[in-house]
Amino acid sequence: MNAITHRWNRFLENRITKLVLSDTLVGPERVHNLYVLAKRVEKENIPGDVIECGVCNGGTAALLARFATRSRFARTMWLLDSFQGMPVTTAEDGEAAKAHIGQEVGDIERVKRALERVDADMNRVRIVPGWFQDTFPSVSASQIALLNIDADWYESVKLCLDTFYDRVVTGGFISFDDYGHWPGCRKAVDEFFESRRLPYKLQQVDYTAHWFQKE
Repeated sequence: MNAITHRWNRFLENRITKLVLSDTLVGPERVHNLYVLAKRVEKENIPGDVIECGVCNGGTAALLARFATRSRFARTMWLLDSFQGMPVTTAEDGEAAKAHIGQEVGDIERVKRALERVDADMNRVRIVPGWFQDTFPSVSASQIALLNIDADWYESVKLCLDTFYDRVVTGGFISFDDYGHWPGCRKAVDEFFESRRLPYKLQQVDYTAHWFQKE
């Protein structure tokens, strides 16, 4: 990479980051990591759609959509969220999680504005409101290049993996926003790895976010 290209890439990342930070609870380190993964699926010629489970107000969705909807692979960007706040918890999620039930309510119109702000192609975006167990069957993506799971709770993360893992293509990425923070998320991921005997090592971003590349 020459100096001009490097400066342009830094300028583009800084510009997009500034545009999305006001619409996400995710910090700069995690935003940077998703930016890198979104660029990698293009550079490494990884086919498939991009899916985000847990959208809230659309900050990270906008970042991912900026690249997914402009891709030569004609990707669709799928955004799944209840838009009714956080669902009920189970024992796996711990006592602290209960205070978040019904909180962090996303706004679809705010999501759309975030997407438009980064010049995403709205014709390639599918916003799917509703509880995961009701909406996941409507996702027609047969190949997934990047799956971003920001679903917090045990049952939600488990459902994301059970539904979409097998559609993630070789070379595709799966990111977990809450692995280091919420015990239910960690338990769901660890149990899935154990049940599938997956050999991958999770790459840590900050105290909570982790990701891996499927081989």
